[in-house]
Amino acid sequence: ISCYTQALQEHTRDRFPMKWAMTQNNLGNAYRNRIRGERAENLEIAISCYTQALQEYTRDRFPIEWAGTQNNLGNAYSVRIRGERAENLELAISCYTQALQERTRDRFPIDWAMTQNNLGAAYRNRIRGERAENLEIAISCYTQALQERTRDRFPIDWATTQKNLGAAYRNRIRGERAENLEIAISCCTNALQVRTRNALPQNHAETAFNLGLAYIDAEQYADAYNIFQSAIDTVEFLRGEIVCGDEIKQKLAEEWNELYRRMVEVCLELEYYDQAVEYIERSKTRNLVELIASQKPFQPLHELDQKIAEELEHIRFAEIQALVDDCTAIVQWYIFDNCFRAFIITRDNQHPIIWKSSQQDLEDLNKWSDEYLETYATDKPRWRYQLAAKLSELAEILHINDILDFIPSSCQALILVPHRYLHLLPLHALPIGEKPTQNLTPLGNGDNSKPLSLQERGLERGSTDQVKSKIGEEGNCLLDKFPGGVRYAPSCQLLKLAKSRNPTPNPSPQARRGTRTGGEESRSLFAIQDPNENLLYTNIEVETIERDFQPTTVIEKRNATKQALFQTPAFESLSQAQVIHFSCHGYFDRNSPVDSAIALADCISPIPADADSSKRCRKLANGDAIDLEKCLTLPDIFNLNLPECRLVTLSACETGLSDPFSTSDEYIGLPSGFLKAGSSSIVSSLWSVDDFATALLMIRFYDNQHSLAIAQALCQAQRWLRNSTQAELIEWAQNHLNIHEEHKQTIQQRLQTWYFPEHKPFRKPEAWAGFCAIGQ
Repeated sequence: ISCYTQALQEHTRDRFPMKWAMTQNNLGNAYRNRIRGERAENLEIAISCYTQALQEYTRDRFPIEWAGTQNNLGNAYSVRIRGERAENLELAISCYTQALQERTRDRFPIDWAMTQNNLGAAYRNRIRGERAENLEIAISCYTQALQERTRDRFPIDWATTQKNLGAAYRNRIRGERAENLEIAISCCTNALQVRTRNALPQNHAETAFNLGLAYIDAEQYADAYNIFQSAIDTVEFLRGEIVCGDEIKQKLAEEWNELYRRMVEVCLELEYYDQAVEYIERSKTRNLVELIASQKPFQPLHELDQKIAEELEHIRFAEIQALVDDCTAIVQWYIFDNCFRAFIITRDNQHPIIWKSSQQDLEDLNKWSDEYLETYATDKPRWRYQLAAKLSELAEILHINDILDFIPSSCQALILVPHRYLHLLPLHALPIGEKPTQNLTPLGNGDNSKPLSLQERGLERGSTDQVKSKIGEEGNCLLDKFPGGVRYAPSCQLLKLAKSRNPTPNPSPQARRGTRTGGEESRSLFAIQDPNENLLYTNIEVETIERDFQPTTVIEKRNATKQALFQTPAFESLSQAQVIHFSCHGYFDRNSPVDSAIALADCISPIPADADSSKRCRKLANGDAIDLEKCLTLPDIFNLNLPECRLVTLSACETGLSDPFSTSDEYIGLPSGFLKAGSSSIVSSLWSVDDFATALLMIRFYDNQHSLAIAQALCQAQRWLRNSTQAELIEWAQNHLNIHEEHKQTIQQRLQTWYFPEHKPFRKPEAWAGFCAIGQ
């Protein structure tokens, strides 16, 4: 692309029109195949280049070049993302048909066959017209192409068209279904004779996947399992060959996500239940797993033994079971095309217990999540008002009570492994045991579908105590059922890696207490405190928590700049800390999760004039802008090395969110950065949290760590915050040894101003349920 762009500086249209057109065509080809950047934008640029080239490459003056560019333009329209898909395919068919007016078999047999193959693909995918007839035309095009694309003369092109012909026969409507599938299998098998893993690994995986789909349709599941296994091995080999960055690996994972999903479905058909879980794990968080695996102590990436890497990447079911004790269960969700499943894993059961939803459940879940995320993004007052009722709906859609029936009553702790957008939801706060799951209320018919009054839409925190919406607020929630705590893991593979880093994550009660008495083991703390100087209760939070640690490094307020963070001795303290606590603002970029950040001093300001063109600035909802160069960004966090860290607490807004659009479940967000950097546990938030409620929750959370594990300490603190009355909270603050006297008065004044003694100020899930524990 760089070369073509430079060439166009001299190959201008007015001076060298033919060379200009040729370079535009070549530039279009490069953008059409480009891997980096946004795929949709790359294709638009390619279409623009071809269109410009055709201004000089006219049929009457340059018929051969005109036909070639028409063929290329058809290729771009065939895979175009923007615009209406049906219309794009019609444009592609038109381009190929025009190209064939010059690319005749007698004059240009090779080009003719190429365009026939492309035209067949367009008809195979065509939306308009009769589907059966479109497939017949596609088969005819491929068959004609094979008259010139013979194996002895053009083996690679022959194999490509054989693969395409197999796909057309697999989807064919006319003729006998069994016979069509046999032809499809034969075509793909022929193609694999040339498209071998050694010669053409990418094409081998693609063809093996198509062959596996044909085997599934023919209900030959054992054959499908074997060929999918070959395809997955090839895809993972290709990952190892990629040296140009994680963006490319992520896109490869997105491209091949369906292969893993189909393999899981085949495993379930064959009752290979252990392998189903293993292949789910192989499809999840692969970039993060590789990054963590490659940074074992004193073992740089280029020296990492391939055998060890493969061992880390392919966790076995027995290893997953070994992650839990007799009192802990794992629930892992996986979303399919027509349902979702929950895989329940315990130490005692030889195989996973699998709960399957209906297709209607999946449709309800997709609709629910779309509404939830849209409301959160566009109307937070409404989102807050609806949250309790929406969680009750979600519990019914997920059939959480049915799933809990499969977990032994002896289990005291729970590990949740979500999938895709489920990572964004407070599953630990789902109400349980309130309604029979078989009597589902259709979405949209509950109280939450009623229009909100202006008064309800404008309710401020504190006044919502008067609202009579009790759904999911006073009944038991998931975390109430498991006194040992509910925690999350992006994948079981990451859970294993976190455990291997820190095999004894829960030190003795004496060690947890820091240096309260002279002979006890100490814990070091590094903290960032209110760098933007607009969070009053953040200061109470950090100044209380730090009294439990020794040594401590706290960078306060305007001193907490990015420059100060990365200077000695602050950076050394950060790198050696056992506990890291950020009490500040967080920033999550839904459109580009890799640009998410922790806000440091001086990073927020009025929107600059060049905000739209600036790569470093992002507009905020309140009208300000955040300068990412002055923040601790996700790439910055990935480059940290925190070998001593046992806990990172991100006491800020939206610090636990991850990419909601990722189909490969790569878990791109701030917690993934700290997991990669070395911490075995992360506490982070799923939404914009209240400063006051968060301060009380965090103080109690750290108090609980004197005798409880991290997840257990957090869940107990959440139950406490939810259930405590105003009078009980004031009494707690007054009796707390580490809270300064002036802070006690501030807490008491706030509670007495907003609430009556018998009120429970934080009983609504928006106040207590926003934080979750991730990792070991």
